[in-house]
Amino acid sequence: MEARASLLGLLAFITCRAALFGDAFSLTRPRQQHNSVQQRQLHHRTNHINSNTQRQEVSHLHQSSNNNNDNPADAIGGDLVTALARLDKQWELSTSTANGKNKIGEWTVMDLKEEDTTTPEIVYLLEPASGAAPSCVIFFLGGAVLGQFPHIAYSTFLKRVAERTNAAVVAIPYEVGLDHFGIAQKAVSRMKSAVVECEDSRGYPSSLPKYAIGHSLGCKLHSIGVAATGIGEELAGLGFVSFNNFGFAETITMARSFANEMELGGGGNTGFQGGPAPFDALFDLASMAIGAVGLEFTPSPDDLDRIVKTKFSEDVLNKIRLFKFDDDDLDSSTRFLNCFDEGEPSVSNLPGTHLSPVFLKLGVDDLDLPEEARVMADAATGGFQNASFGNEEVLDTLVEEVSDWMLGKSPRSPNQRSGQKLIAGVLDAEIE
Repeated sequence: MEARASLLGLLAFITCRAALFGDAFSLTRPRQQHNSVQQRQLHHRTNHINSNTQRQEVSHLHQSSNNNNDNPADAIGGDLVTALARLDKQWELSTSTANGKNKIGEWTVMDLKEEDTTTPEIVYLLEPASGAAPSCVIFFLGGAVLGQFPHIAYSTFLKRVAERTNAAVVAIPYEVGLDHFGIAQKAVSRMKSAVVECEDSRGYPSSLPKYAIGHSLGCKLHSIGVAATGIGEELAGLGFVSFNNFGFAETITMARSFANEMELGGGGNTGFQGGPAPFDALFDLASMAIGAVGLEFTPSPDDLDRIVKTKFSEDVLNKIRLFKFDDDDLDSSTRFLNCFDEGEPSVSNLPGTHLSPVFLKLGVDDLDLPEEARVMADAATGGFQNASFGNEEVLDTLVEEVSDWMLGKSPRSPNQRSGQKLIAGVLDAEIE
C-alpha cells in the first residue's frame, strides 16, 4: 500500500508539473495565437549578436561562472566553466565583428523572449552548410556545465551530424541547477518557440521530422520533457548519448572524474592551471556540504525511474536509441533499460568515454577576427588563447552511428567498427 500511495503521489506531482509546462505541448501547435505579423516580429527576434544589448543577454548564460554565489550546483564545473566562458566570449566577439552577416553553416543566436519580458530566451541555431532547406530538425541538450555552452563544447559533433543528415540543429543552453523539472520546463518552452520561429520566419514546413538528442544530463532533461508533455509521440526519434541519472553526491564524483580526464597525459603541467589539488579540495568540500544538508536533484534518480516507467509508452521506447561508450563509468543506460518490462530501446555500443561527444579545438587563431579585434579578444578573455580536447576518431565513430540511426539503420556490431579502444583525449588550455 505504501508503494502504491508513493506512486500515486508521484503521478500527481508529475501532473502538476506538466500543468506548469503550459497547455498541451505540441511541436505542431497551431500558430493562430500570433494575431499579426507585427506581433510575430515582436515575439521572435533572430538578430545576430551585433549590439551591446544582445551581447549582454547572451553573456547572462555564463555570468554565474564568474560570480561567487551560494548555489550548491556551482561546485560542478570549476575551471571547465571558466574556459568555456572564455571561448564563448571569443566566439561572441567574432560574431559581433562580422557586421551582422552570418556565414552559412555557422551558429546563429535566436532570442525567443516575449515582447513584455527582459529575460533572454536564447537558443543557438545551426542550419545546413550547403544552404539547402533542412530535411529534419534536431533539438539538442548537452550535459551539465557543457550544456551551458552547446555551440562551443558540442559544435564539432553537431556540425558533423548535421552535415551527414542535412539537419538544422537547435541547441538549447541551460545553467546547472538542482531543479531538473524547472530546467526541462524551460527547455521544452524554447523548443516550442523555436519551432514557431523557424516555421514563421524561415519557412520550415511543419512536417519536418524532429529529433531530440541529449548527452549525459541532457538525456534526463529530455526524458522529463517527454514524460510531462507527451512530446515523444510527435518526435521521429530520441537519441540518448551517455544517459546519466546520478544523484547529486554521485555527480560530484562525476565532476572529479571529468577533472581527472582533463589531466590525462598532462603530468600536472598541462590542462587547466592549478592541477588536481584544487579540484580535489573543491570536490571534498562539496561532498561535506552534501552530507550536512542532504541535497538532491528534483526529480531524484529513483523518482525519474518511476516517471519514465509510468509515462513512456511502447511507441516512445521504440523511438529511443541509447549510445553507450565502453569506458564510461558515468553511464546510466542499463538502469534506464531496467525500468521497462515491455518494449526496449535499441542500443549502440561504441568505443570511448563519457566525454567523447566533446571535441574542442578552438582559439583566437581559429576565429575570423580582424587584427585590431584580436587585441580586444585577448583583453576580454583574460589572455586565454586556445583550448583543445577530445579524440577525433572516436567522435567520428559516434557521428556516424548517430547519423545512421537518424537514417533508419540498426546498431552496428563492434566488428563493423575499429576494435581499437581509444581514450577520449587531452584538454590543453594555454593561458599567456
